[in-house]
Amino acid sequence: MNGEHLQCGYHSWTFDQTGRCVGIPYLEKNQPRPAGVRSYPCREAYGLVFVFPGEVSRLEEVEFPKVSLAGDSHYKTRYLDRQVSCHYPFMHENLMDMNHQFLHRRLMGGIRTVFLDLRERTHVVEVDYIFSRVKGTQPLGEKLIMGNAQQSADGPKHDLMTICTKYPYQTLKFWTAGNTEPALNLWNVYVPVDRAQRMNHTFRLMMVRKPSIPGRIHLLWPFIAWFTNGIFAKDRWIVEEEQKAFNCQGADWNQEVFPAIQSLRSLLGREGVAL
Repeated sequence: MNGEHLQCGYHSWTFDQTGRCVGIPYLEKNQPRPAGVRSYPCREAYGLVFVFPGEVSRLEEVEFPKVSLAGDSHYKTRYLDRQVSCHYPFMHENLMDMNHQFLHRRLMGGIRTVFLDLRERTHVVEVDYIFSRVKGTQPLGEKLIMGNAQQSADGPKHDLMTICTKYPYQTLKFWTAGNTEPALNLWNVYVPVDRAQRMNHTFRLMMVRKPSIPGRIHLLWPFIAWFTNGIFAKDRWIVEEEQKAFNCQGADWNQEVFPAIQSLRSLLGREGVAL
């Protein structure tokens, strides 16, 4: 950026907010310049730049995402930014279906997922889960993020996880038993980067509630990063394997039986672009 203009770092061509080329250093002022480039409405928020690629006339129809805890002084935010070689619905399904905790057994231990509720609204699929530990103890990385989890499906109080796809965004919130503020709030968007849609760029904001001891979160942050990197690495591996299977078979041959994913697929089919 150069003031209100966008300047190319290679040859210093400069464009205004409409996309008009307003400066080429090695051309005289009276020499003609290229017509410019296409411009898109954009907005900066939460440390990211959001670009609206649709018809400008429909801009006001699209609700801007609300990430309420971003910037909240009670939370520390981690930004995750990576490219994943799969179609974006595989990402939505991976997070929505917490039955895949088996994949993370080496980091998380033995977890039994308990599906509580499924809610469907316009543009929205939302699911609630609780968990019970069937093997091992709560790992340190999980404890640092989620606190001392009360992982019991039997008692009157239990931890709660809610996962929501509000197209095109997806969130995960986790409350420890008895707390009204989430211990973890994860916001995601998966942006296709190729015309064939075999690849997406994943942007995540991971907001972790700070402990009551001032400054402790900064000491714990490297351990939190290590733990979450391990979880995300496994998720990335498995969704890329799903994409490879799709490419080999030419279709999705999975027999989906979980109601939450059936509803999610219906939503993405209506709102998104099929593979």
